[in-house]
Amino acid sequence: MPNEGFFRAGHSTTGPRVHGARNGPTPGAGSSRRARWDTDAGITERDVAALRWLGQQYAARSDVLRVLLGRLSPGSPRVAGQLGDETLRQILDRWDQRGLIARDRLLGYQWVAPTGKALRLVGLEVPSWSFVIPQLAHVHAVGVVRLALEPQIPDGGRWLGERELRREAGKSHVPDGAIQLPDDPDAGVGSGLYGEDVDPLPRRIAVEVELTRKTAARLREAWLRPRHGRWQQSVYFAPPEVASYLSGQLERIRPRYRIQIHPLPEVAGATYIRRPGGVP
Repeated sequence: MPNEGFFRAGHSTTGPRVHGARNGPTPGAGSSRRARWDTDAGITERDVAALRWLGQQYAARSDVLRVLLGRLSPGSPRVAGQLGDETLRQILDRWDQRGLIARDRLLGYQWVAPTGKALRLVGLEVPSWSFVIPQLAHVHAVGVVRLALEPQIPDGGRWLGERELRREAGKSHVPDGAIQLPDDPDAGVGSGLYGEDVDPLPRRIAVEVELTRKTAARLREAWLRPRHGRWQQSVYFAPPEVASYLSGQLERIRPRYRIQIHPLPEVAGATYIRRPGGVP
């Protein structure tokens, strides 16, 4: 299991390259510059990775997209880990022309969500999502937290979004996201219903993003609810006043499983939506 530093809030590092070098000759032989991915070369693997990430998170604000696409960029952005505004506009225009995204300017920012066509194209069996202004702050915060945590996920692990978790759990409560840890090669073999050998399910860490206070009754219900042993712990990320409240409730309720509480992590190039008074 990752140590405490795995969830320590702070500036995130640039995520690993998700694709290797291009095969075959590149345009402009003799030049060391890579082909730009904002030129229309059809649907690229990087488009698929970005649109899949977007679909898993419902939607994303322009600053989150700049960081995400900067990490996936085949070149070296002028600002490390962040795509430039002009390149972002060109990519979004290309996606829009192909009917892959819906976009709107809301709360002073551009927001983007994949269309049903894009979701089918990248293999996500979820419905398209329409912008709902009261939900945007939470959708955005979960996206920023994912950007902060993904570079720290151990090799062999992966992020699971709420939409994927909900398909598994049906109507049961699911967290805002989860980190599925790598398989443990030393884990013992269990027994199935009929005595057959069964390998243990991959271990998971639940990720919750709380921007407002939940009632003590709701927290008690959530923290005392039985759950599968594959869930190692829950990690909450919240603004300072909510984190303080959660810590107080944690001492009162004494949950059945391990819970950590942390401030919202910072990601260079992305900010949280501020409520009146300047608090996320």
